[in-house]
Order: sequence, then structure tokens, then C-alpha cells
Amino acid sequence: MSTTSQNQVATSRWAADWNIWRCPKCRGELNAGESVTALACPGCGARFPIEDEILIVQEQTTANNQVAQGFYDSPLWPRFRFWEKFTWLCNGGERRARQQVLRYLPDAPALDLLDVAIGDGVYLDWLPAGWRIAGVDLSRSQLDACRRRAAGRSVWLAQCEAEDLPMAGHQFDAVLSIGAFNYFNDPEAALREMVRVARPGAPIVISDEMPNLTDRMLGHKLGIPGLDRWIVSRLMHLGDAFTDLVERHRGLDIPAIAGRVLKEFRVEPVWRGLGYVLVGQVPA
Repeated sequence: MSTTSQNQVATSRWAADWNIWRCPKCRGELNAGESVTALACPGCGARFPIEDEILIVQEQTTANNQVAQGFYDSPLWPRFRFWEKFTWLCNGGERRARQQVLRYLPDAPALDLLDVAIGDGVYLDWLPAGWRIAGVDLSRSQLDACRRRAAGRSVWLAQCEAEDLPMAGHQFDAVLSIGAFNYFNDPEAALREMVRVARPGAPIVISDEMPNLTDRMLGHKLGIPGLDRWIVSRLMHLGDAFTDLVERHRGLDIPAIAGRVLKEFRVEPVWRGLGYVLVGQVPA
């Protein structure tokens, strides 16, 4: 098969197999038209390329999202993974730890799931093979890793911001987000977008570290917060920019954000109190 034919098949998969994609500028329906490398909006003329089976909706970001994107696309992320894996080990292993969050998803053989900040898709193999999954993330390197991991599964990936999802409303049976919510540019706007694209009654499952997690570290207890900053930035390899982001959001009020968007929700601790899971339901 020629490269052009392969691109046509890949683009057709986006335009026809799951026609959920909408222009973030005007909400018009995106389609392939005569293109073999992009989806386009007939209404406003916007064009979004498909590169290596990833829909590129927003490549450049700002503020918090830019800091997070820079971290995950840099050499800092692989160095930080040691500490992430250490945390999972202390919680019985990664699969068991992540299952504390995944267990809130519906138990169904077939389901349309949106994963916001899907990352490298490490837990895809733990989800039912019959699920159809749309995953979005800021980081191109993470999406590339997820694409390789998702080979052979019904997974569609897009690079975009959580605050402006390129999808039609009422498309998903569940929405999941692990490890990013605290540091979105606007967590409340992101949650409203998750609700918009979910079907009535769908669960919204969001998990991240406790916003004030650094308060439990040795330096804060000794009255030397600078020590904790050095540990987080240098020893744990978060870097200065991401460490500043963590510190700025220590007071983030997750229940208050959820209460402004959802009528029914609960927030529970996970990972021995190091993290939380927010479980809400889209109003019927």
C-alpha cells in the first residue's frame, strides 16, 4: 500500500469511524474532505493535521499548561518516573494503585471513554478490550508513547487543552482524568468541558495528588520550606518551573470546584492519603 493510501485509511478512520470531532473555534463538524492528512472545518476553514495518527488541535499552549507540556516533553519526566514508581510500590504496585481510581469506571464490556491527560496510556491494557477510547493530552511525546502502546485497540488520540475539547457534546459513557487536574490552566473550565462531552448520567472520575502534599514533607515540618523545594525540584527532578506550579496551587479547593459544576459528587483519599479521587455524575 502506498503512503498516500495509508494516509487515506488513517484519516478516514478519524472522519468516519467515530465522528465525534468538532472545531474548537466554531464547534462545526470536522471532516476529512479530500485531505489525506488533516481534518477540516467547512464552517470557519480551520484545519487540524493528523500526524502519526494523532490529531493536532493545539500544539502551542500557555501558562500552567505550557509548564506541564514542557516538563513531560523534557528529559525531566523520565528522571521523575523513579519517584512515581516508588510511590506505586509503596501502594502495592502500579496496577493495584491505579485500580483505586479505575474501579470507579463502569463495569461494562463496551463503553465510550474519554481520557483527559491520557499520558503514555500505561493502564490501557487494564481496561476492557471492547472499550472505545478517545485520549487527549498536551504532550506530544506522551501521545506518541500512548499510540505505540495502543496498537491494535480502538483508541483515538488528540493533542489539545482540557479547557477546550474538540468534541461534540454528549458523546461519552464515562470520563477519566488521572494526574493532571490540579495544574490545568483552569480546572473548573476543564471539568465543565468533561461534563459537556459526557452523556447524561455518565460518571466523571478525576484523580491527582493532594494539592498541599508538600506540607507533609520534612522541610515544612521543620520550618525550612526551602529544603522541600530543593528536594522536589532537584532530587525528584520536577524542575524549577513545575515546582513553582506545585507551590502556587497548594490551596486548590477540589470540593469547591466540583460543587460549582456537579450536583452529585464525592472526594475520597487514595494512595495512603497522598492523592484524591473525585467521582461525580453528569446530571440526567
